[in-house]
Amino acid sequence: MKKPLSVYLHFPFCEKRCGYCDFVSCTATQDIDAYLQKLCAEIRAFDFTPYQVRTIYLGGGTPSLMTPEQLANVFACLPACDGEVTIECNPNSLTRAKCKAYQRLGINRLSLGVQSFDDATLRDLGRIHDVKQAVQAINLAHEFFDNVSIDLIKDIPEHTFVTPPAEILALIQHISIYSLTKDDHCVLDTDEPVNLPADFVRYEVSNYARAGYESRHNLVYWTGGEYIGFGAGAHSLLNNQRFCNSSAILTYRREQPVPRTPADIHDEQIMLGLRLRSGVARNLLVGKDAEIQMLAEHGLVTVTPERVIATAAGLKVLNQIWLRLV
Repeated sequence: MKKPLSVYLHFPFCEKRCGYCDFVSCTATQDIDAYLQKLCAEIRAFDFTPYQVRTIYLGGGTPSLMTPEQLANVFACLPACDGEVTIECNPNSLTRAKCKAYQRLGINRLSLGVQSFDDATLRDLGRIHDVKQAVQAINLAHEFFDNVSIDLIKDIPEHTFVTPPAEILALIQHISIYSLTKDDHCVLDTDEPVNLPADFVRYEVSNYARAGYESRHNLVYWTGGEYIGFGAGAHSLLNNQRFCNSSAILTYRREQPVPRTPADIHDEQIMLGLRLRSGVARNLLVGKDAEIQMLAEHGLVTVTPERVIATAAGLKVLNQIWLRLV
């Protein structure tokens, strides 16, 4: 039986680089063809024979900058996927022709980088689309796909988080909401509340979904599944080893793998489990009864016979909880 595998493809090019972004990205769009040649060569060199690809995720950067022809060439290098296939899109670069091409290629989930439903906030974030374009892109995505996600940012100094209007919420199935992070990884957290309808369940610290529309690809990351990353800066977890590509856009190379010890795996399972609504299995927390009781008394975790689950208050201090439990 083939092993399940998820595939991440990194497309680092953007029309404009946002100041808050810490992903590998650049604006040298004249290098797209050369980069895609290297990316395709890297994909073709990987032996997919032992695996069944269950999810594919095209992230960036702005993957929707690729022409349908460029994207088709990338997909021609990949094996068939029997599950979720996501592409990240910016509202200003999504077109009807691209949506049709995405459908033909088997893409079945769109993730739109909306970031805010307030024009002043978008300007201050350095985004090159406005709210009108975001709404148009969401309507277009909904016309072609029944699985549409949007990214939003909160905790922006001097700005208030705007909840998506009801007519937008009716068109989407998934929302990722992140606190503003600068390149120095300093989180400016004002603890701004998020008020979404009850059918958008917070299944991970930054992610909300209607039932059945949780990001299957990201759940592979959070539950310790195997994945392979292609492209500059892409990360992988395969055969109990973590490894990544360097970040040089046209000359990236695979770094040396780092084997995981049993202790590493144990600590990762606790860290990732705390992020999830399902929580951490109690059998991973042997000898931690006193710490668990203390966290529960402070309202930071909920305890069941099988699981320890971070509460809404606990999700704000996950690192501190994790340090108590490892």
